[in-house]
Amino acid sequence: MNNKKAQIQIFETIAVLVVFFILLGIGFIFYTKVIKSNIESDTAEISQSKSVSIAQRVMFLPEIQCSEDNVPKEDCIDTLKLDSAISVINKPENSLYYYDLFEFSDISIKEIYPSSGVAIQLYSKITTDYKNKFQTNAPVTLYDPKTKINKFGVISITTQTK
Repeated sequence: MNNKKAQIQIFETIAVLVVFFILLGIGFIFYTKVIKSNIESDTAEISQSKSVSIAQRVMFLPEIQCSEDNVPKEDCIDTLKLDSAISVINKPENSLYYYDLFEFSDISIKEIYPSSGVAIQLYSKITTDYKNKFQTNAPVTLYDPKTKINKFGVISITTQTK
């Protein structure tokens, strides 16, 4: 009789332990899903902030920025400097320097007023295995120092993050 009572108590203990471990497993699965979604949202947020940072670097790039009496103007691109900057940026010996600045990005500038022009490719280094892709468009003034004419354009910056 004591033997049967002991066996029943052992089975009760085992049943309680099985239920406990099942609940523990469900809790662990739920916890890992929550942590995983938090990590993914943090990664997307970091990627967006990196994209904005690259866009700011482009907008304040001294190689293309307008200046008057050695004082840089905001949101202004000198078209004469732009032509020179394209050749400097695309030189193989400068590729590492500009990769550190822009990483995997595609940067183009397009005139939209007074006439709609062709987009000028300033920098392009893209990859096929990216996780996030962000595009930032910003209005800019295109200043031609030869004719002293201001035109309006859009700078389009597409960044990819791994």
